[in-house]
Amino acid sequence: MEVSELVRSLLAKRGVVAADAIAMFLNPDYELHTHSPFLLEGMDRAVARLLLAINRQERIAVYADFDCDGIPGAALLSDFFQKIGYGNFEVYLPHRDREGYGFHTEAIAELAEQKVSLIITVDVGTSAVEAVRFAKERGVDVIVTDHHEITGILPDCIAVINPKLGEYPFRDLCGAAVAFKLVQALLREGRKRGLESFTKIPEGWEKWLLDLVAIATVADMVPLIGENRTLVYWGLQVLRKSVRPGIRALSRRLRLRQSELSEDDIGFSIAPRVNAASRMDEPELAFRLLMTLDR
Repeated sequence: MEVSELVRSLLAKRGVVAADAIAMFLNPDYELHTHSPFLLEGMDRAVARLLLAINRQERIAVYADFDCDGIPGAALLSDFFQKIGYGNFEVYLPHRDREGYGFHTEAIAELAEQKVSLIITVDVGTSAVEAVRFAKERGVDVIVTDHHEITGILPDCIAVINPKLGEYPFRDLCGAAVAFKLVQALLREGRKRGLESFTKIPEGWEKWLLDLVAIATVADMVPLIGENRTLVYWGLQVLRKSVRPGIRALSRRLRLRQSELSEDDIGFSIAPRVNAASRMDEPELAFRLLMTLDR
């Protein structure tokens, strides 16, 4: 790859010097520069429990944070369940003012009353020891997907999937990206087992979820290097041709050319409006924007 001296000097200031590092930075390769989801600690246990729940038709809840990381993460998991034809699930987004950030026992009790037997968290839960214990006492299993710092003992649950645990090669994924890794692993294992609802899905379909991963990654201000850079690079390609009616309508409303959307458009136009939903009203408004089929 030919790179001008100006670009080389700018990259050097970022610590990008080696030829392969320069190539990865300027032209990320999805296959080469992303990592297997099964390198995440606990992923095998999470996948096994989820596939068991799907086989048993258990009621599953996705419990996500109310910001522009948790909401896109909840949307991509919802896309996955809809794609495999699994309807026995729901999404719970806590209210910023009435409930606040975190994995709350009151919400768990409500979900348990609705016969939920498995909760998947998104962007929350790494430190929720008491809440997970509360869920366990009520017969509800929990899979935590999160990316926050490890500050103490981990919850006693099916799995805590967090890139800061174990030996995962890249530790700075956002919450929605961790949820995306769970979807990748589920699709891979479901196809391996020959499950019809999985084998009928075209190989690579999950890449269409990268628009949500890109939005969340930029919004959560995690470092745009390594795997994050690859996910955002390809996520922008998807975002620019996304068929989501909500994305198209929001782009029109903001007078943005969807075919030219950039990380600046996410950071200064799209993400603030997704975040505004929970600050001004209900976080479900932003979730519905990302999920609507109404054109």
